[in-house]
Amino acid sequence: MKCILGKAYFSDVKDKIKQYPYLDRDLDCDILIIGGGIDGAILNFYLSQKYNVALVDASRFGMSCTSAATALLEYQLDDYAQDLKDFMSEEDIVKVYKMGLESIEMMSEFILKFGNHSHFKKTPSLMYTDSILGMKALKEEHLFRLKHNFKSVLYTEENNPYPFKFKLGLYNEDGGAEVNPYLFTKQMIENAVNQKQMYENTMIDRLTYNNDRFEVITTFDNKIMCNKVILATGFDFSLMNEKDLCERVISYSIVTKEIEGIDWEKSTRIQDYKEPYHYLRVLPDNRLIYGGEDSPYKVETIDNSLAEKKYNKLKNDLIKMFPHLETQIEIDYEFCGVFGSTKNNLGLIGQTENPNIYYFLSAGANGIINAMSGSKLIIDLLEGKENDLEDLFSPLREN
Repeated sequence: MKCILGKAYFSDVKDKIKQYPYLDRDLDCDILIIGGGIDGAILNFYLSQKYNVALVDASRFGMSCTSAATALLEYQLDDYAQDLKDFMSEEDIVKVYKMGLESIEMMSEFILKFGNHSHFKKTPSLMYTDSILGMKALKEEHLFRLKHNFKSVLYTEENNPYPFKFKLGLYNEDGGAEVNPYLFTKQMIENAVNQKQMYENTMIDRLTYNNDRFEVITTFDNKIMCNKVILATGFDFSLMNEKDLCERVISYSIVTKEIEGIDWEKSTRIQDYKEPYHYLRVLPDNRLIYGGEDSPYKVETIDNSLAEKKYNKLKNDLIKMFPHLETQIEIDYEFCGVFGSTKNNLGLIGQTENPNIYYFLSAGANGIINAMSGSKLIIDLLEGKENDLEDLFSPLREN
């Protein structure tokens, strides 16, 4: 499955993830994690502190969908609370919002311990709109947040502090963060304790279950014997009998060259109220990344001609947004990747119909956020402990 197209900005760094060997022998472990993108890297980091874990990936760690991730880390979801009430109770929505804040704190603690080598930074966020429907939705979300003690400020045309126009904006001072997802994956991979049990370029051919153990066969006919398998394969569902576990879309991004004089709210993550929505943020080297324009993913490839149309539209929209920067808006990176969405905006994390096979697929609005808290959920499930997020993330729910 081709998951990314174009030259991704986040993985275009000199300091790549160090190369790991491919599996060239038989292996025995307690838990096998299949998939070494950001999901698998996060889970492997935490699980390997408690269990005998092996991690394998069909290609290089962090070089698939991870490098095209938007890395907009927010406690709220893509859908607003009012829309989520069709799929979750108000109590659960509050629980999920708090989970998002807790995940950001988990990332902060990791960075504090291992150093900030992935451009991690807590940031405010702004969601804005020009439509009557959008204004109604933002006002309802504002009231919901205030009701449950989340910070929230409304900006109007009169007090708008930004250099682009909108009719209403919903601002949150400390509701999220940003990070380079590839470099964060690198930190998770290279600081894990099981350095001798991580293997790249190791494709899994099939899984068989005999005598309460799995026999996992690679394409080179090596065997991995394990008690439990955790599938962290992103949006490649081929090991799940090709079943579509969530709705898959392609999201498109452009990154400008460095722009002089961007001194407005540098750290704010910006999102509009449109369908599909668009996002914007200033990168650490004073570039703008602008993306969205999602389109359905229906075949095992990404259409080059459609991608070019999307990139051109994104550039034109960016110029309309910042006409005073038109002469400086030159595009340096264009890339797109496959992402997934679920009805309640949450990932697919937990036990499957086979209690020894787990999914760790951070599909939904906040992939990295889901993965951070999802790692705690998996540990609780393995230890037989209750976790109040289990039903919300269950792969067995209606997705």
